[in-house]
Amino acid sequence: MNIHPWQGGLWKQLMDAPEKLPHALLLTGPAGLGKQDFALAMAACLLCEAPQTAATGGPAACGECCSCSWLAAGNHPDFRLVQPDAAEETAETESDSDAVTKTTNKTRQGKAVGVATSMARVGTGSGTLRIEQIRELTDFVFVGSHRQGRRIVVLEPAEAMTPAAANALLKVLEEPPASVCFILISHAWRRLLPTIRSRCRIVNFGQPDPRQAAAWLKAAGIKEAESVLQLAGGAPLLARNWAQQDMLPVYRKALEPLLQPGNDPVAMAQKWSALLKADSAFDLAQLVDIVQKWLADLIQMTLADSLRYHRDPAWQKALQAQAKRSNAAALLAFDRELRRIRGVARHPLNTQLFLEDMAARYLRATVAR
Repeated sequence: MNIHPWQGGLWKQLMDAPEKLPHALLLTGPAGLGKQDFALAMAACLLCEAPQTAATGGPAACGECCSCSWLAAGNHPDFRLVQPDAAEETAETESDSDAVTKTTNKTRQGKAVGVATSMARVGTGSGTLRIEQIRELTDFVFVGSHRQGRRIVVLEPAEAMTPAAANALLKVLEEPPASVCFILISHAWRRLLPTIRSRCRIVNFGQPDPRQAAAWLKAAGIKEAESVLQLAGGAPLLARNWAQQDMLPVYRKALEPLLQPGNDPVAMAQKWSALLKADSAFDLAQLVDIVQKWLADLIQMTLADSLRYHRDPAWQKALQAQAKRSNAAALLAFDRELRRIRGVARHPLNTQLFLEDMAARYLRATVAR
């Protein structure tokens, strides 16, 4: 398990003195930055019985000792990976989708799995971490280590905990054994209980340098690396999955009704409906996400004459034209509406009416001043 190139400085900062690590870490930041990969590499290093020096500095797991072999095989007795039930997931990771992870049971013993991160071909999932999953950690946390060393718990996404599960975890974090290390991963840390946040050392994962991230994507064989990285909000793992799943053409088709919206919401909705029917792997929630990104750039263009996602010349020209005739207050109001209606995008009562409503709201927000 290796860390990503943009994580070298953070790895060295945390792992130069592993004996000084706190009992709980909270890894925060947007999905697609490799937080889960980082957490699993950290767990492997802390459990390794013969750590070596990493190329990026700091220690690294040897990959050959008994501990590393057990972890790779998924049966390390001193490691737990806690994630939402597979039955409750529509999905990733990680999201690393990091953000979206495939798993087969609610508390997987010793399993160090990679993350399938994607906004595109798989859903973001709606699974929760339940109190039973936290309670199952009690024996693991308060019974002695199998190898007389550290015990590691990786929990993600931490914001998926139910209130009861969060309170159960809080009780464990209040008085944990000295040999136990919790690594919580969160893409939305503000949704966590303040009392949980206060018991963790928060480690913020920022977006990597675009040139470094683009170079990493190109080395992975990704074409149009800069473009797909921009659309993924600077998240390299998300960009890689978009490219591997050939989502860029779908993204462009989804934007077509927004480039020249006209004044007919029904016509806009019909174009989106045809796209959804033509590609079974593309769903309504993903379409809403694309509209949200376009709207975010339209707001930014209106207020600050700058862009984050859509820097293609044709897109930029369309955004500049729409910004001139749009009202910032109306755009911000639509942004709030879109965040609200996104909650029902996975299970709308009527997809066509949902699309027409979204199109109508968009046209109202972009009418001439």
